Amino acid sequence: MKRLGTWVVVLALLGAVLWLASDRNQRRYSWAVDSGKLVISKGRFFPTGQGVIASDDPRYGTVYGPIALPQGAKVQDEEFDDQTALDRALFDLVVPMAKADLQKSDEASIAEANALADRAGALPGLTADQHRALASIRGDLSYVSARGELVQAAKLVLSARRKLEAVREGGGEHSLEAVPVVRELAGIQEALEQAAQGRSMNAFSSRAPATPVSPQPSAGAATPPGQQTPPPGPPAGLNPPGTSTTAKQAPR
Repeated sequence: MKRLGTWVVVLALLGAVLWLASDRNQRRYSWAVDSGKLVISKGRFFPTGQGVIASDDPRYGTVYGPIALPQGAKVQDEEFDDQTALDRALFDLVVPMAKADLQKSDEASIAEANALADRAGALPGLTADQHRALASIRGDLSYVSARGELVQAAKLVLSARRKLEAVREGGGEHSLEAVPVVRELAGIQEALEQAAQGRSMNAFSSRAPATPVSPQPSAGAATPPGQQTPPPGPPAGLNPPGTSTTAKQAPR
């Protein structure tokens, strides 16, 4: 019985050690470069062994799926004791890639930079400094996106100007209406182009407001100082006082 009890204790200890080792291995991560992509692996619930996180993984795929690396990038294989260490290292790897794409300024690179920023923002283990750096990157991306939209808006306004100029030259039914609109669109287009270049010409705020129509003073309203109100004239159909009127008498 003592020997049996000893074996039971030994087996229980071995089971606890295997469970703890499996739990520890399950929390470990690593990455490696495979065919130009950074592939992240997660430990299995077993003392050894890891499985690659695929892009279609329902839980980890969107954040830890394979990441395409720039051509010529050199990334060393690394292992991490927990997810937080992986997140912070992955952020330091992804953010410079997003900044490099941001400098290219073409649509494909901007889209890739936005995708990398979204993946970096989904990492749960970032530090406060990394969150501030991510906010700065997002601000730069928003600025570049806004400038691109201003360029597109200027192109649309130019297209509208050309069509309205054709209407004016054609002398159709709306030719007179098109003339002032063409002048307005010219200023708007110039303002959009200046804004797209990072300069402001205050084109919208410098326009003179329309001349207001002075309202007629209502009855009983106070007369402003320095302004004299003309005396009221006689009612319609009556002669002013002091004028003579020859009245015809009816025959008796």
